[in-house]
Amino acid sequence: MFGIGGFELFLILIFGFLIFGPDKLPAIAKTVGKAIAKFRGAQEEMSEQLKSATFIDKDSDEPFKNPLDIMESAMSEAKSKASDARKQADAVTEKVASASDAAAVSVQERAESFAERKARYDREREKRRAEAADEAKAAAAKADAEREERVSARENPTVDVPAKTIIEEEG
Repeated sequence: MFGIGGFELFLILIFGFLIFGPDKLPAIAKTVGKAIAKFRGAQEEMSEQLKSATFIDKDSDEPFKNPLDIMESAMSEAKSKASDARKQADAVTEKVASASDAAAVSVQERAESFAERKARYDREREKRRAEAADEAKAAAAKADAEREERVSARENPTVDVPAKTIIEEEG
């Protein structure tokens, strides 16, 4: 381990114990351990990246490839995928645009039908009001006629004489 023997490591631990004290030494060890673990993880990730992007092709006639050729092939592949994605996005955009146009037409039709329904409702309401007003006028006229009959009956009382009585008086 870094060319340090057991005795040197023991001395370092004792000096660390004396300098930092028994309270902070476990926290420092924990922090150092996390740092070493992150370093190892980054090292493994870097080695995996190098292995996956290797320029040596064991199966081909030409085992050593030019890195620029590999980058160009990767770039052309990325461009083709980007153009495919762009085509799909354009298709989706066209579908959304046509759907939004259809929705706008539908909303316009609904607005027109609402306006028509409102106009029809207003006409029906006016017709009902006119009928109610006519009925009220007719009821008022009938009440006035009845009232006039009662008043005239009080002013000019008539006696109902049976027809038989009138005939007997004449005879």
